[in-house]
Amino acid sequence: MTKKKAALAAAAALCAGIGYHLAFRETPVPEAVRKLSGLRVAAQLYRHDKGAFPRDYGEVISAGKLEAVPALKLKWRTQCSRVVNYPSLAPAGTGCWGYVADPADPDFGSVFIDSRARDPKGRYWTWF
Repeated sequence: MTKKKAALAAAAALCAGIGYHLAFRETPVPEAVRKLSGLRVAAQLYRHDKGAFPRDYGEVISAGKLEAVPALKLKWRTQCSRVVNYPSLAPAGTGCWGYVADPADPDFGSVFIDSRARDPKGRYWTWF
């Protein structure tokens, strides 16, 4: 096999591995729900300490209520370790964690899985 063919074969294998990881590797549902619960508890601890939910989920971390945002890996998405602030509970489908940051919204302070997709059992990720 020539060097060019070997390089092409290696590149094809790498692409296949990345494709497999994006398509099929994902955080198991119980682990995702456990991580989501931790994010929600941290927000509640912040509220208990400060008297209200933060307008930006980053304040939860800076206040020491959560050490770091846990990783979430949904099918067909890259792994994400951040919380996206939204004005309402309307998933944009980032595959990250979402947070309702508008005090005027009835869901203010809610943390959710920001996905329009379904879990392996057919439930929408936002139902959790």
